[in-house]
Amino acid sequence: MKLPHLFITLVLLLPTAYSAAAETHQKLYVLSSAGNDVTVIDVASNSIIGSIEVGDRPHGIAAPRSQDILYIATEFDNGLTVIDPVKDVVIKKHKIFGNRPNEIDVTSDGRFVYLPILGHGVYEVFDTVEEKIVARIATNGFPHNVVISPDDRYAYLSPMDRGRAPAEAVAQGSFPTTLNEKIYVVDVSSHTVAATIPTGDAPRPIAISPDGKRLYVNTDGLQGFLVLDLDRREQVARVEYQLTDREKASPSRSHGMIATPDGTELWVSDVNHGLLFVFDVTQDPPRQVARLENGAPVYWLTVTPDGKTVYVSSAPGDVVTAFDVKTRSKKATIQLQKGKNPKRLLVLNVPVGD
Repeated sequence: MKLPHLFITLVLLLPTAYSAAAETHQKLYVLSSAGNDVTVIDVASNSIIGSIEVGDRPHGIAAPRSQDILYIATEFDNGLTVIDPVKDVVIKKHKIFGNRPNEIDVTSDGRFVYLPILGHGVYEVFDTVEEKIVARIATNGFPHNVVISPDDRYAYLSPMDRGRAPAEAVAQGSFPTTLNEKIYVVDVSSHTVAATIPTGDAPRPIAISPDGKRLYVNTDGLQGFLVLDLDRREQVARVEYQLTDREKASPSRSHGMIATPDGTELWVSDVNHGLLFVFDVTQDPPRQVARLENGAPVYWLTVTPDGKTVYVSSAPGDVVTAFDVKTRSKKATIQLQKGKNPKRLLVLNVPVGD
């Protein structure tokens, strides 16, 4: 008796689909901000297992919920590189973007990539199916960071501004001259601005709570972060680090933070002092519960999907440090090649291939 063609196809496909769903391999991808590649690190052993050339000065990194594809924005050649993280190979490069794309994010289904175009004062929305830009969203300031809500309803845009630089000097470099003191709320269904939320100063990196209800915002001039209520679209707390008088007198900045997957803690950075702070965000206002010495300037943070490890990049010294979330202690120091200048980084649960 002949079996139906559909039945045969399903039988052949099932073992592969089951294997990919059941087995994953955690990898850490670290961008070389002064080079053209991404360092790949095995999370289980905290050892370097490879390197992938992606383009000049990679600055942005994001992956959809499937974790089977990785997008890298390359700032100095205005590109978007697509990586297969199972094989750690480049599968495509797009070069249709504006000047200097920065930190990116992608919708959970992988359909839309939001790219901050620092040099042109716009955020570009790239449709990964049509392979074209489908929207440009103008903002004040220099588009620098973006996060998309877990339910894909909203994108939160965080443009920085020119700071103390004179508008005339910035204009000579063909960059936007406007200042910005707000977060832009974009409706992903239409890629249009639905609202703005004042921040009182220029926003920098942002992080969203796993339930999508809170946005945490670093701002210029604040050693700490803001808490924005995303339902009410307003600021509900301004949190400062507990610093010594000497540390307060020494200039530094906050640049980078990550919420743990269970939503209970926020890990935040003090760049120049080489410090990490851990806050309990289950209460209002958030309460500082730990202070950790990194030993080198902190430039970016990411957390493993299981919430067990926070990784911290330190551009000077070319080092990535792993911290155990439960014990709040160092568990590994990973030395990269000289000149990598690691900054942005991301951990993926990569499906195991055949």
